[in-house]
Amino acid sequence: MVPGSPQAILRMATPRRYLDKDYMRKIAPDLYGGAFRKDPSMIGRHAQAMFGPRGMGYVYQLLAMVGWTSLPWLSAVRQPTLILMGRDDPLVPVANGHILARLIPNSRLEVIDDGHLFIVAQPVETARRIEPFLDG
Repeated sequence: MVPGSPQAILRMATPRRYLDKDYMRKIAPDLYGGAFRKDPSMIGRHAQAMFGPRGMGYVYQLLAMVGWTSLPWLSAVRQPTLILMGRDDPLVPVANGHILARLIPNSRLEVIDDGHLFIVAQPVETARRIEPFLDG
């Protein structure tokens, strides 16, 4: 994958954001981008809803970020595929969506004008993109 912001990726490497709600409030705008940069109330609600990582699941998630790629198998995907990306995503840049769309046959890229957590920040807009795809 095309890496995101080094600062954001480093902050993802520690579970501190789950354990320290004030720290989450401080870093959320730079970590998630989009609406989290503009609306402090979203940060507070998100921080309150967060739970700390459990066991090896967190370790496996971190390992997947640095040591896994599905690129060699993407051309084998035959199912119609909707790729959703946030335009202002410090963790996963939109370039990754373009790569996926080029490599997955019968895929469509939709870019939502938000950040990494666009589905939380804009659930109605996200559903508006998904429903026609599922109906098709």
